[in-house]
Parts: sequence; structure tokens; C-alpha cells
Amino acid sequence: METENKKIWISHSGLDILYRCPRCFWLKYRRGINQPEGIASRLADRFDRILKSYFNLFRPLGELPPMIQGKIEGKLENPFRETYFYSINEQYGFLAKLDECVVNDQSEKVPVDFKTSSSDPRQRTEVFPAYQHQMDEFAFLLEQNRHKTAGFGYLVYVYPAESDQLHMGFPMIVHVVKLSTHPETVLERLQEGTAVLDGPLPEPSADCPFCRWRESLNGFLK
Repeated sequence: METENKKIWISHSGLDILYRCPRCFWLKYRRGINQPEGIASRLADRFDRILKSYFNLFRPLGELPPMIQGKIEGKLENPFRETYFYSINEQYGFLAKLDECVVNDQSEKVPVDFKTSSSDPRQRTEVFPAYQHQMDEFAFLLEQNRHKTAGFGYLVYVYPAESDQLHMGFPMIVHVVKLSTHPETVLERLQEGTAVLDGPLPEPSADCPFCRWRESLNGFLK
């Protein structure tokens, strides 16, 4: 994304593309060519909006929503700041939007991110690397904006539960995962990203489905 002064703002989701395919990352920020979205469910976006509205009900009360009480310590940030920016240099910047933020008794900020899961998150033993990167980047942006952080963040998973009483309402499992954050790792990833953008069009990733499709199409049209 570019502002009027042509500064390129890299987002978390954009940076995540770098790890999957440097060429798609370069095309997104250098040429404004995004990966095709395809047919995607908007259910996760709908859940995010509902959860944010629900959390906002408890913000002025100084209370945690009942669905996470006993699972998260602290209180909701009030007022809540959603978007944070970091200027890498005159040409590039980094930005991200928090789903939520909790402040603990030491006035340290703890990023919170909502995740809608299609499988039971309680059965998972590992966290997706993209989720870890995201938490690291949230902590990095908070610290770069002169906020103290607690050294961890929370993933709040929402998962539909089995029930033979669906006519009484759709039950949801709320599972919270506490993740240590490593903001010191983020600057290296940002530098890697800007180095790719400053260079020529990279080779595609071997397992990028978008680049494979394009190559197949080129061969067919010759």
C-alpha cells in the first residue's frame, strides 16, 4: 500500500506473503498486483466484527468479557488504539492492526488476536508460524511506539462445539493460548522484505500455486 508521498507501507499479511513467495510479495508492493483471492469464506471476518463489538461493551466498565475471564489477566485497553505504524526509512514503513489489547497491573500492554478455528484448537500442540510472527510484530510495533510490553500475547480461538440442542443456541468453545513474543526478531524480517523490494523481480517460490498457474498458462498460450 502506498500513501500520497509514495511511501510503501508493508502490512503483516503482506510480509507473510514474502515467506511463501518472494515474487508475489514483490509484485504486490512494486506493481500493485495481488494474489487472486479466489473463493474465500467471510465467516472469520464476521466473527472478528462480532467479537470486537462484544469486547467494546465491557471496555468502559473496566471489566474483561465473561468469555475470557479467568483465561486472561489484566483489563481492556481504554481507549483502545487499533493501528500502529513504524517508519523503516524514507521509502518503507510497517503497519498492523490489533484485534484487542490488554493492560496488566504493571501497565504493560499485551496484544490479543482473535482466531476462528475449523478444528478443535485444544488438540493442537504447535502454533502456526504466521501466528507467532504476528504476535512478535504486534509487540515490536507497541515497543516502537513507546509502550511497555509484557513479553507475551494471547490468541483467542473461537470454535463451534458439538451439540444436540442447537435449537437452544449454537455453542462455542473459547480457547486461549498464551504466546511469548520476540519483537527483536522483527527488524531482520523487515530488512529482508525491503531488500527484496529494492531488487529485481525475484524468482517464484517452487511451491507457489499462483506462480505455477501463471507458468502453466504461459506454456499453453505459446
